[in-house]
Amino acid sequence: MKTYIYFTLIIFLFISCNKQADKDIANKTERQFVDVPGIDSTIKPGDNFFRRVNGKWYDTVKIDSDQVGVGSYRYLNIPQKKLLQNILEEVSSAQHEEGSIEQKVGDFYASGIDTVAINQRGYKPIQPLLDQIEAITNTKELMAFVADELKSGNSSIVAAYVSPDNDNSNINMVHVVQTGLGLPDRDYYFKTDETSVKIQKAYKQFIKTLFQLTGGSEDEASNNAELVYNIEKQLAEIHRTNVERRDIQANFNKMAVADINKSQPNIGWATLLDAIGFVADTIDVKQPAYYSKLDNMLETVAINDWKTYLKASVLSNYSNILSEPFEMASFQYAKVISGQSEQRSRAQRMVQRVDRQLGFALGQLYVKRYFNEDAKKRALELVNNLEIALENRINNLDWMSDSTKVKAIEKLGTITKKIGYPDKWREYDVSISKDKFFENVVALNKDAFQYNLQKLNKAPDKTEWFTTPSTVTAYYNPPVNEIVFPAGILQYPYFDLYADDAINYGGIGMVIGHELTHAFDNRGAQFDKDGNVKNWWTKEDYEKFTAKTKEVIDQYGNFKVLDSLHLNGELTVGENMADNGGIAIAYDAFKMTAQGQDTTKIDGLTPDQRFFYSIARIWRVKTRDEFLRNYILTDPHSPAVWRVNGPLMNFTPFYDAYSVQPEDTNYKPEEERLKIW
Repeated sequence: MKTYIYFTLIIFLFISCNKQADKDIANKTERQFVDVPGIDSTIKPGDNFFRRVNGKWYDTVKIDSDQVGVGSYRYLNIPQKKLLQNILEEVSSAQHEEGSIEQKVGDFYASGIDTVAINQRGYKPIQPLLDQIEAITNTKELMAFVADELKSGNSSIVAAYVSPDNDNSNINMVHVVQTGLGLPDRDYYFKTDETSVKIQKAYKQFIKTLFQLTGGSEDEASNNAELVYNIEKQLAEIHRTNVERRDIQANFNKMAVADINKSQPNIGWATLLDAIGFVADTIDVKQPAYYSKLDNMLETVAINDWKTYLKASVLSNYSNILSEPFEMASFQYAKVISGQSEQRSRAQRMVQRVDRQLGFALGQLYVKRYFNEDAKKRALELVNNLEIALENRINNLDWMSDSTKVKAIEKLGTITKKIGYPDKWREYDVSISKDKFFENVVALNKDAFQYNLQKLNKAPDKTEWFTTPSTVTAYYNPPVNEIVFPAGILQYPYFDLYADDAINYGGIGMVIGHELTHAFDNRGAQFDKDGNVKNWWTKEDYEKFTAKTKEVIDQYGNFKVLDSLHLNGELTVGENMADNGGIAIAYDAFKMTAQGQDTTKIDGLTPDQRFFYSIARIWRVKTRDEFLRNYILTDPHSPAVWRVNGPLMNFTPFYDAYSVQPEDTNYKPEEERLKIW
């Protein structure tokens, strides 16, 4: 079962390699930011610019057996995690003051590395939970268990979190969402193609193995797996699709607790919310049909079948923190989806877990050791320049009225900029023991839930960060109208303090422009400057905007990825709009610099050519086909090749820089080139 993350953001992930600041300074005069030998001059820029810049690398690079991809984007997280591992190995091998940052992250890492102790315990850590489930005799007791597990990080059949009210962003409220599935997406339960059937079988085998590992016979375990799968399939029937869930208005439904408590008596909302700790008269039920179906199933599905389902939920949720056979069962299922043939090392997995669960503690150590403060100042300069560029573009739009332009510029001017790391660090109110890995994980899960819970009925903390400083990511957060660029992304190939402007504006500049555009994409455009879902458009302007959005959906829906598999234009429309807008805004800001107004060549490339080269370089990515198939079905971002070729085929300055001609594969007549922002 999937554990629900307690906040939902439009997140644009980037993963980048790290070089230590002192080494950067020492080698700054030796840097070559363009891989000249790697450029394939046999491929015309207008045919496939992604392949021209990255093709030689793509055809020769090998994906490690314990990875699903290689290159930039999220796969350059590997060297980044190595830096975190260096920190963790150092602090875990020394004594520190109890309760200090070093003690918590060091002992948590050490507890997870001690596989001897973990394997000796087998599944004993979850035996009390299995016993609790076995003792359940009615629906009321079942929902009490569901509530208790939710507070420990297992969403099972109810998922809830606290975040701003769409109607009033100055107050946080309770939101509940559909959940209950073990496959990556609801559509997997109904597909009959060979790949989907293979994934279905692997998932059933995973559940079967979990029951066998806890003492069940093969026949019993097989029957249990089928039973669990069938319950999930019933829930999946009512799940909204990934595209449907992108509809902000349809997925915000305020309901009085008193009313749904009466209409859904089997869930028993008043008792459930009280058990979870939510004090609320009104909640947002994002997908009402799911909870109506759940309420009905709580009556029609036998209590013993629900108990089997909950056991599978517990086993699945905790499988990766139990002994090796449970971890391996989880991996055997995951690798069918990802194509990854070998499990990552224990150290790699623990670095990821520490970063996920104690990330702001680990982030403080990371920033002290690896972050160059000068990068923060330079990045802010770029952000400010791109804001100016976007304001100019808004003022010059030929399809938007002056009154809407005023509102758009007002929203742009109130975007909060967060760069590097938080001004106020999150604290973790939890004790960490060096020899209790399972208990540490659960304690941190509970702490994360309580951290989210304490926000209820309060104003959002606008100093809060939703990603750790070491994470190589960037995001725009509509409810608080902010853009965030952690320390992790302020590194090459996205950013380098000593790179020329063409490289930085084509790299981090495109990222900044992308996030700024999210404030005005098909979802962001529905939020006002204060973070409320509120219309600030004239009727005519929004109709024009919607028509332009449809053009993006149609264009990207025609892009082919694998075999006959095409992009889902509706699922990816927000990210594709941000990619197109990001390049345009970054280019305009680049033209404000001295190099942008010059023609001097470096590495045989003009400033404009270097700018576009940098854009293609940050998407130097190769993934396994298995991973890519699932990515296309579930991820709102387009694959790397179309994050390069898609926006560039719409951008006239690219045509000018590389003399793209009508006979070139990706050439589009000027009237067919998409332009929104």
